[in-house]
This record gives sequence, structure tokens and C-alpha cells, in this order.
Amino acid sequence: ARFVEGLPPEAFHRRPGPGDWTAAEVTGHVSEAPLTFAAHVRRVAETPGAAVGRPPEDPGRLSAVARLGDAGPTEGAELVRQGVRQAADVLRAIPAEGWQARGVHSRLGELSVAEMVRLSIVEHLRGHIAQAREAAGTNA
Repeated sequence: ARFVEGLPPEAFHRRPGPGDWTAAEVTGHVSEAPLTFAAHVRRVAETPGAAVGRPPEDPGRLSAVARLGDAGPTEGAELVRQGVRQAADVLRAIPAEGWQARGVHSRLGELSVAEMVRLSIVEHLRGHIAQAREAAGTNA
């Protein structure tokens, strides 16, 4: 969020190449992905063995990618902060024993809730930070 809010609007909406996401599109996805995956892992914590994940063409994912098309970096940053706060609230409510529950992620296979959070939220967002920097044409 801090990186995004410091971007000029032209960098936020810069498309590095055909088919590449702009920083705005990455930000839209990042604003919804943590909460979506927090809900998935909560389901695994409540129902061990549950299947989680979603395909790239998931309507929620695609609408989030498009949600900041006309917005500026400040609005994008606020949506990211809001989404991360909501995801953290969901994750804090998982009891200690729920973090060891195992489920089946659609791409990553069988994982514990803790592993899903690390891979599907933390590492996923780290990758998107790098993607947004590249899209904006900066290494800031």
C-alpha cells in the first residue's frame, strides 16, 4: 500500500506490455486476494480436508483486477489496507489447533492452514509487490 500510494497516476496505470497487468490491476487483485484466501483457510480450519483455491478466471478475481481502472493510487492503497485488515481479522479468529488442520489447495496440493497462509497470502502478495513495481516501471 505504501508503495502504491506514492506512485504518480500515470505509473499506476502504465501497462508494461500486451497482456500485462498495470499496477492498478495488481492492486485491485491484492485488495481482495488476502480476504478471499483467509476465508478459504478458515474453512479448512473448521472442516479439515476441505478443498480450497480458485481458477484464474474466477469472477471475483477478475472483477477485483478491474476495480481500480479509473481510481488513483491513494484509493488503491486504502483498498489494500482494508483488505489486509479484514483478512487479518479472519485469521486471528482461527483457534490455535485450526492452524494445523490440513486441506487440499487446487494448485499446491495438501497443506496445513499455516502453510496455506504463508504460500497463498504472504508469498503471493510478495510476488505481486514485485509485479506492481515492474508494471509501474520502478524499483522503488
